[in-house]
Amino acid sequence: MRVAIIGAGISGLALAYYLQKLGVAYDLFEASSQVGGTMRTLKTSGYLLELGPNSLQTSPELRELTRELKLEREILPAAPLDHQRYVLRDGDYHQLPTSPFSLLSNNFFSWKTKYRILQEKDVPPADIDYETVSQFFERRFGKGVVDYAVNPMVNGMYAGDPNQLLMHKAMPQLKALEKKYGSVLRGLVHHRDSYSRQEVFSFAEGMSTLPNAIAEKLVSLHTEHRVEMITRAQGKYVISCASSGDYDTEEYSMLVLALPAYQAAELLHFTFPGMAAALQNINYPPMAMVYSVYNRHDVGHSMKGFGALHPKIEDTFAAGSIWTSSVFDGRCRPHEVMFTTFVGGSQYADNALVERPQMMRRVHEELRRLYNITTDKPIFQYAHLWEHSIPQYDLYIEDAHDIAKTLEQEGLFISANWQAGVSVPSCIKHAKELAHKINLKRPVFVNS
Repeated sequence: MRVAIIGAGISGLALAYYLQKLGVAYDLFEASSQVGGTMRTLKTSGYLLELGPNSLQTSPELRELTRELKLEREILPAAPLDHQRYVLRDGDYHQLPTSPFSLLSNNFFSWKTKYRILQEKDVPPADIDYETVSQFFERRFGKGVVDYAVNPMVNGMYAGDPNQLLMHKAMPQLKALEKKYGSVLRGLVHHRDSYSRQEVFSFAEGMSTLPNAIAEKLVSLHTEHRVEMITRAQGKYVISCASSGDYDTEEYSMLVLALPAYQAAELLHFTFPGMAAALQNINYPPMAMVYSVYNRHDVGHSMKGFGALHPKIEDTFAAGSIWTSSVFDGRCRPHEVMFTTFVGGSQYADNALVERPQMMRRVHEELRRLYNITTDKPIFQYAHLWEHSIPQYDLYIEDAHDIAKTLEQEGLFISANWQAGVSVPSCIKHAKELAHKINLKRPVFVNS
């Protein structure tokens, strides 16, 4: 049995790694010369920029993987104050409660909103078809929580709109707590340890360290191999691949698509047109990352924390910023500070598409106003646009999820963040589980 994996982002790399550990034959194809997908680190002008994920939250699978890859010495823990996160409210930054249990002692919410939060345990559970994240939290906690906690949180996690994301898809754990305990807060009390703050970390040389380390272990990774067509013949998947001017065709018992939905759709038009149509409906809003560096003495804000998010109701240009130099060492010079500012996402999509010079100028102007910056321009500024950023777990993703389950009977599997979850730990966990599922389908030979 041989497995073809298409796409060497973190999902495809992790799946190949786990299949290799299990002794399952595979070929991992990547169209570009680089691995890692959106996990990409850029070093330029003496600065270290993360073009994709800026940090990782630890998980059992991630701890095990970094240990096996011997990356312990490369791990760079976040600064101790990384749990302090801020939200813009009435034009000023206010610290968000650090946990559900500190909501009442924190001054972020009004007494009216706090009282409404206390009533959550008396709100009966409801099973509402296609309930959005906003509808769920407003029903249970009130609109104040939605506007100034849920909205910026969803924007930061998903680049999404809580009025569009489905609760049972985007936050299934909280939906499950309501169903089991009749109350989210009551469920959080029962599972206090499970929902405690996870360790945040990166790597000294950037996030690319992880995908590059996995790639070095793989014996059947083929970069610069673009899969042009997928067909089926006699129960086998026929992969037609272009590389270095040559054109190769190979047969595989199973096929795994570790690609963004819009790329996977292009390869499935002939074999599974229904799935291709469903994949084309998955929304990936544009998102730009703008990196701005200033002398520390020119910035009036203390920047003691992880960063700040902007609720849509505040009507800003950017969705928020990570205080990169406050979270991790080595991203800029000691006397400087670095902001990683997010522009775009579902709620700010048009802003991500303005001309790059205008975008960088508007980001600087907003940072200057919000952080009391005294200089007329940054020491350094750089912008990177993802035309397709994070898949949205909204109504349009339902069909693709449902069809993907049925196609597993045909030997077609998915290892991608539009199914596994948008976080890197979720993708790694899903890849490990999928590797074991595929391994169980191997034929067993018994010696006579």
